[in-house]
Amino acid sequence: MLHENLTEGTSANLSLDDNTPSRLNDLGFLNGSTAIVFSHGTYFSAGDALLLRSTKQFLSITPESEHHYGHGQTVSHLIQDQAALGVDTHFTYSADIIGQARLWLQRARLIFYDQVRANWEIPRNNPMSANQAFLLSTRAGAQALRRPDLGVLVEGATADIVVFDGDTPNLLGWSDPVAAVVLHSNVGDVRHVIVDGEFRKKDGKLIPLKGGDLKDFQAKFLESTKRIQDIWAKTPLPVYPAEFSPGIFYGQAVTVDAQSGPGTGY
Repeated sequence: MLHENLTEGTSANLSLDDNTPSRLNDLGFLNGSTAIVFSHGTYFSAGDALLLRSTKQFLSITPESEHHYGHGQTVSHLIQDQAALGVDTHFTYSADIIGQARLWLQRARLIFYDQVRANWEIPRNNPMSANQAFLLSTRAGAQALRRPDLGVLVEGATADIVVFDGDTPNLLGWSDPVAAVVLHSNVGDVRHVIVDGEFRKKDGKLIPLKGGDLKDFQAKFLESTKRIQDIWAKTPLPVYPAEFSPGIFYGQAVTVDAQSGPGTGY
C-alpha cells in the first residue's frame, strides 16, 4: 500500500527496499495498535527482521505465489519466528493452506540442507518439522492479525474448525496426526468445516451461505468467470520498459527444455 499512499514530500521514485519494515518504521507506522502484515519479504534485511520482532509485526510467506511469479524467498526462512503462511492470488493456483505449508516446509528444509552440503558435509538432522509448518499455517496467522480468538481450540475462541477424515487412503494408519495432515492430506480429505460455529462443509459436502442452492451458486460462478476471462482474453499483454524502477532492470529467465529431441515442450 505504500506505493499508493505516499506521504507528502516522499519521493515517487521508490526502490526495491521501500516496502519494508524499516521504511514503514521511519514513517511511524509499526509501533501502533494496528497489525501490519508484510508480504513475501524478498528484500528484507537483518534490521527489518529485528524490527518485526521488536514491534510484534509479521511477515506473510506465500510459497506458491513466490515460486509462481518469481517474487523469491531470499531470507524468509530466517524470520519464521515472526511469520505466517498465506495463499496470495488464489485464482492462479491451489488455494489450500496445507498445500502452502507442505511446499514451504520442503523449500525451507532444502535451503538448510544445502547450507550443510555446500561444506561437503551430509546433514545429520531435520532442520524443520511438520509441526512447525502446521503452526505457521494456523496459530501464527492468528497472531499476525492479533486475534487471540483464532487458531486455537479453547473456550471462548471463534469456532473455526476443520475436521479431516482419518479413514481416507491418504491418512489411513497415521500415528502423528499433525504430520499426516501436513505431509499427506489434501482438500478431499476434509470431512467438515465449521466457521464461527456454522457448518460450511459437512459430511464431505459444501454448504452454501444463507442456505442457498449449490447448483445455482456454481452456475452464477461460471457466468462470472466466463465474463472475466473474456475481458482478460481481449486485453493486450503489457509491454515491459527497460527498468522496473530507476536502476532496477528487467532480466530474462532461462526457458526450460523438458522434451527430448526437437522442441522444448513449452
